[in-house]
Amino acid sequence: MNDETTLRAGEYVLGVLSPAERLEVERDAATDPDLAAEIAYWHERFVPLVETVDVEPPPELFDRIRQAIRADAADAELPGTVTVRAAEGQWERLARGIERKVLHSSPDGRITCLVRGQPGARLPGHDHSDDEEIFVLEGELTIGTVTLRAGDFHRARRGSPHPTATSATGCLLLIREAA
Repeated sequence: MNDETTLRAGEYVLGVLSPAERLEVERDAATDPDLAAEIAYWHERFVPLVETVDVEPPPELFDRIRQAIRADAADAELPGTVTVRAAEGQWERLARGIERKVLHSSPDGRITCLVRGQPGARLPGHDHSDDEEIFVLEGELTIGTVTLRAGDFHRARRGSPHPTATSATGCLLLIREAA
């Protein structure tokens, strides 16, 4: 048996051939006993596997696949842009109960990141060597005596001290800061 015969038989049994290619293999198998034997061999091994697996994909799977394809195509259609998907990137620990995921860092030292704090999280006070901008996406964050809630924006100017920040509820923040 040669590799081409094995490949054709396997592709035929797996159903990956076009209708015209399937017809060609069937015609060839009618006159080629080696090809017919190879088809029978692979059929005997593959078909029981398919028949024993009774798994229905979740109904929303096709829509998720379609959306992912559209999203990839949209990225390709937007030259000069960067898209970071929610599942991409790594979260790094900043303090107990506080993590950061960098979305973008620019050559001038600016970083755009997501920061999430668990309920009860505390971030010690610190000084700012550059401006820091915070947009609260979810939950709430208290910086000193100022409580920020979802939709609120806060900017700390260069040189200003930030008192301890806490989150009783947990929070998700979009932050743009110096490196």
